[in-house]
Amino acid sequence: MINHCVKDNRLQEIVSHQSMVLIGNGKRTVFWHDTWLANYYLADHFPTLYHLSNDKDAIIDKMGMWDGFEWTWFFYWTRPLRGRNIGLLEQLYVVLSIVHLDNEADDRLIWKNNKSERFSVKSLCGLLSPTHYPNNGFSFAGI
Repeated sequence: MINHCVKDNRLQEIVSHQSMVLIGNGKRTVFWHDTWLANYYLADHFPTLYHLSNDKDAIIDKMGMWDGFEWTWFFYWTRPLRGRNIGLLEQLYVVLSIVHLDNEADDRLIWKNNKSERFSVKSLCGLLSPTHYPNNGFSFAGI
């Protein structure tokens, strides 16, 4: 969610550290490219599996299916996995075992810097202030 909206690297870093994606039905979150599971991208943590994936831009909703009330992960690869790659897939399944999708709820972004967990321009401006980033070269002049 964040990566596609924020192009400024400094701003992207702030937003990614101050926000967290709470997964609901998985329809708004990109499986490999969003930081929805931990503080890293799955594409960076499992680069071999990412490169073998048939759909590198798939949203979570397209990476499995509901079997009644239980979510089952399905992956499609450019070629059959062998040897070390099967071990990597098993590691990925361990990481994904903590995920519990909710078919009735939307994915949402939680803003850590605000008690209400909702983003506000005021909280972002506070993070961009010189007291948080003294020599960042960022200026609000002319805004």
